[in-house]
Amino acid sequence: MNFELALIRVVHILVGVVWAGSAIFLAAVLDPRLRALGPDVHRRATEALYLPLRFVLEGGGAITILVGIALVFRLQRIDDLFDTNWGWAITIGLVTSVIAHTTGVLALTAIKKLRDTGEEDEANRLSDRATTLARMTAVLVTVAVVTMAAARFVG
Repeated sequence: MNFELALIRVVHILVGVVWAGSAIFLAAVLDPRLRALGPDVHRRATEALYLPLRFVLEGGGAITILVGIALVFRLQRIDDLFDTNWGWAITIGLVTSVIAHTTGVLALTAIKKLRDTGEEDEANRLSDRATTLARMTAVLVTVAVVTMAAARFVG
């Protein structure tokens, strides 16, 4: 394996781990604990975490997806995407990654609106929407990680 291919793989895997791990941690650990502390704490913490979350979730997701696409092209396996088990696994991982990135961006959009609203009912609605979208994102990145990790072993 050459250095360029190794570097692309390392970037894809490391950034993907940070993105997926952050999405899962947010949905499974952080958000439920913040909600348990009450709406004021939840809202203040969410406001404080918005920019770092945006960087990790939006930026990490975009980099992971783009580098993953570059990796498929670099491996010259674009023709395998619909013709092999490996290709189907990679395609499923790619599609779920794109959907996960989209739901993550929508969750962050709800968080941004939450920061800007002063109305309690609207804040609760946006908070619930962000939580639902964050959970969806966590499930989708898990599917993406599992399918891509399994791709090597399914053919």
